[in-house]
Amino acid sequence: MVSFTMGKLKDFMEVFKVKQTLLLLITGICSYLEGLRIAGKPFDALSFLAVSLSMFLTISGTTGVNMVLDADIDSLMFRTKNRPIPMNRLTKRETLVTSMLLIVTGLVCGLLVNVYVATSGLLGFLIDIGVYTWLLKRKSPWSVVFGGFAGGMPALGGWAGATGSFGLGGVMLMLLVAVWSSLHIWTLATYYVDDYRKANVPMLPVVYGEKRGVQGSFLVALIVLFISSAIYYLGLISIWGYVISVIPLLLAIVFLAMSLRRGNYRDASFRAFKMVNMFMGLFFLLLALS
Repeated sequence: MVSFTMGKLKDFMEVFKVKQTLLLLITGICSYLEGLRIAGKPFDALSFLAVSLSMFLTISGTTGVNMVLDADIDSLMFRTKNRPIPMNRLTKRETLVTSMLLIVTGLVCGLLVNVYVATSGLLGFLIDIGVYTWLLKRKSPWSVVFGGFAGGMPALGGWAGATGSFGLGGVMLMLLVAVWSSLHIWTLATYYVDDYRKANVPMLPVVYGEKRGVQGSFLVALIVLFISSAIYYLGLISIWGYVISVIPLLLAIVFLAMSLRRGNYRDASFRAFKMVNMFMGLFFLLLALS
């Protein structure tokens, strides 16, 4: 039996990475609202609530399972060693039980809308846990490329919740988040490269060096710019929304390009990391407001 106190609730919020979860939830909600606009459908409060709850619960639960599987890695890294499981504030068992309960509840909420919403939630779990965490994270520097598709599933699910199918618009928004995820992780991993080396996690900058980490991030940033431009040309975001949202991305590209000349890889990667996070939130908020 899992008992809850205020302190334990705070620990669970940390395990579920509430800030990251909310960012992914924003992509799903904004995709839902944009899907309604494209499909010419009226806003349905019950459908919106079910889709939002489905995404929030499945994202949180999947993150919790990830924390259980990565507890040994987290205990070795300075950035993560004080998380609830490594510090024994939460046990693996209670975290796993709570996380699976959230996932199942989230999938049921998705089925109340349509099978596509539930499918996207299930795919997010299977890709993140099965492909990224279980199969690749400890073996390949390219794990984040495949794992990023898990992060794109809320956007795909939100679109499907509004339109009743995945569709080109949903796929493009999913791809944007999926590719952005590699940029998000590689910029962070380049800054914290010593942590990942200590934990023996073969991230790109660990295996090939910090310069390669920046080069990989720079290339992915250009791909993100290309996908976001394609989304604009599809008519999913207005010109002003597109221009405003890509400013942080362009700044990140400049930081990364300058670091290749100056050699300040870690500092530039952290500055780029903050910019790419700002880009993702801005892009989807302005997508919904366009």
